Amino acid sequence: MIKIKIFLCSILIASVNLVAQTNESDKLKIKALRTLLAVHYQSDAEKQKAAAFLIDNLDIHASQNYNWIDHAGKKVPFNELDYANSEMAVQAFKKLNDSIKIKPQTYELKDSEALTPELLIKNIDLAFDAWRNNPWSKAYDFATFCEYILPYRSLTEPLEDWREDYQFLVSSVSTKVENNNMPIEVGTSVLSSLKNFKFLESRPDPIPFLSPKQLLFRREGSCNDLANLAILACRSVGLAVTFDFTPFYGASSNKHFWNTIITEKGEHIPFNGISSDNPEGLPYNYKPTQKRLAKVYRKTYSIQQNSLANIELSGNIPDGFLKEKNVLDVTDEYVTTGKISIAIQQTNPATIGYLNVFNLGSWRTIDWAKKTANSCEFKNLGINIVYLPSFYQPETKKRTYETYPILLDSDKNQIVLKPNYERTFSFDITRDIKIKGPTKDFNSFEVFENEIFNLLVWDNGWKKIETATAQNKAIHFTKIPDNGLFLLLCKKSNGYERIFRINTETRQIEWY
Repeated sequence: MIKIKIFLCSILIASVNLVAQTNESDKLKIKALRTLLAVHYQSDAEKQKAAAFLIDNLDIHASQNYNWIDHAGKKVPFNELDYANSEMAVQAFKKLNDSIKIKPQTYELKDSEALTPELLIKNIDLAFDAWRNNPWSKAYDFATFCEYILPYRSLTEPLEDWREDYQFLVSSVSTKVENNNMPIEVGTSVLSSLKNFKFLESRPDPIPFLSPKQLLFRREGSCNDLANLAILACRSVGLAVTFDFTPFYGASSNKHFWNTIITEKGEHIPFNGISSDNPEGLPYNYKPTQKRLAKVYRKTYSIQQNSLANIELSGNIPDGFLKEKNVLDVTDEYVTTGKISIAIQQTNPATIGYLNVFNLGSWRTIDWAKKTANSCEFKNLGINIVYLPSFYQPETKKRTYETYPILLDSDKNQIVLKPNYERTFSFDITRDIKIKGPTKDFNSFEVFENEIFNLLVWDNGWKKIETATAQNKAIHFTKIPDNGLFLLLCKKSNGYERIFRINTETRQIEWY
């Protein structure tokens, strides 16, 4: 029986290779792989189901990678992993670049083309071994295991065989935990052992995520790299860990990525386990809500049936995370949420509305809603944030914005910020260095003495309403319209400026 099984598997492996060599469609490749795994795991029903889970969602996954090319576009062989350490690799790269001047050329490689049966089978077996044999994994049900332990990849990092390397890295510390039936205790030990990885504000590689082997080789990475490092390390020993992110902060600049570990009770505990702001190795001190969150999403391996990319053609969706089918909205796990409803004119042909927050000088998309009966309702939104609805035109790849922004206040009220030019007032704008409220949103606004400032209001676009010179650490304006959303800029502005309103009743600045 064993010989027959091996013989059949060898035939099926050959069929997969043949399909790849003859450039048949992805469907044929996936079908051959599905058949192989079904036969290989015919004596283990759980592994058979797990393999089917991976295959069912395989088509949406791909690596984002790059090659080095010369001025003529010819590929130049260079692999940093061929060197004994990263210092030697850097020196060799500098020497190579000084001699022929190379540049990176990015490419995407679908898993349906690159994933081998050997890598998939090895990954499944190692994942099951960790899940079935470690006491801290026993509380995880099969669905949690499939989504957050089993996958052979986590994001879009270059595809590699990684489980054994990461098990070797952290297994010794994970087995020394006293309360080894509690994932959070084991996770603390695992994450604390990764403190010698360096956080980088940026790196030159033109891909979002370093490969698993690059992470171990370099011992450094950007925010999203280190979040992925935590996933790989924890999942290698049977800990269910997620990748959560806010695409853009709601009242601060930039975006952020972090992780959660799933406890034996099914709770998600957020952490920034591998970062310079956590020197004591206490990963669960991290508070994602210290800055206002408009939306939070979780990356899954499986296709999310309610994702926009699963119900709409990719070409009709603006560039960004909404083109991905494996994003799950988890905003209400983090913050109190509300909703915004907008009316849509009958002449508007759009079927999808988008919602944006102001971030790094522009309105950035963070949510979508389907048009229903000439309206759009955006749900599960963070409160005390200003939003601006928009519509996307696929033909021109441009957006049209609603005339006025909407404040979803702390009481979940929807306040349209339509400037009232009939009611104006004078006001001195100063640098308020105090942190007001429960959040610590970043606000870069400074008053530069004798500098000329332009006060802008959003009214179907940013419009200048007044210019004033800063004197005595204040900027005095005389004709500010009531109920407006404002932006203050000067020649020294750096793109991190925040929007604000001036409260009608209190005449206090409220930053967003």
